[in-house]
Amino acid sequence: MKEKFILISGSAGISRQPEKLALAIEFVQCFTSEVLRRGGGMVVLAGAEESTKDQLGIPHIFDWVVLREVNQYARTTTDSPRCYAKVVMSNAATESKIDDTNLLTLKELQQRNVIEIHHIRREVFTGGEYRKAELNLADAMLAIGGGKGTYSIGTEMTAAGKPVLPLDLDLGAYQDDGDGAVTLNREMMSHPNRFFPNTHPNVINRLQTISLNRGISDAKTAAQAAAEMMSMELDASIKISLKSKIKHLFSGAWQAVKTLPLISAAIKITESIIKFIPWL
Repeated sequence: MKEKFILISGSAGISRQPEKLALAIEFVQCFTSEVLRRGGGMVVLAGAEESTKDQLGIPHIFDWVVLREVNQYARTTTDSPRCYAKVVMSNAATESKIDDTNLLTLKELQQRNVIEIHHIRREVFTGGEYRKAELNLADAMLAIGGGKGTYSIGTEMTAAGKPVLPLDLDLGAYQDDGDGAVTLNREMMSHPNRFFPNTHPNVINRLQTISLNRGISDAKTAAQAAAEMMSMELDASIKISLKSKIKHLFSGAWQAVKTLPLISAAIKITESIIKFIPWL
């Protein structure tokens, strides 16, 4: 999982039970912390949070939950600074959408040099545009709650061959436009290889360890298990890519030996090895 970035996509319906929302927030906090501890990072969309809060003052989106956890990790870790999060946002977000408290969090993260901000011009800032940016920045995705937007980016991620882990927690969506993660979860049960191309047998066998809808697992245990599943899949994809490059190297070397004079073949093989060295 080292240097891999995971998008968290989702939200909770405004009338969802407080205990389910609290469970979701705790899961997101624990998952973020575990990903950072394993050397990975997060991808989030930074926008308005204040308008999503309920009567108790609890937000129903998770992006700033992630960023506050990232900030807490940055404050306490003894590791050398690195990029902990890639933040997608409108270039006008800091002018009006982001409240003062979150703006201070963002500023502190920038001062610590632990985030990358990817601006989208306000004139073209749409759901399609920021999902495109998220797709390009993320190596994997975790879906929790959410509606059409979460479902859309989830299907785009799987189509690109990137792992997606959708939770079964029934949260609804802040926009009340469907059950994004829950629908993706059902699809994963039917076609697990689409969601985890390399390690789907292991994931299916361990789904109960991340099930939150029936209270089988606590948030911390589920988050640690989810991070481990992501790590195994991402690490497996790196190994497969490395094997493919080694196979290509030896195939090219063999063709050089068969078709080129001895000196030319030696030069060709040496060039191939030099190109391969950064992967070792």
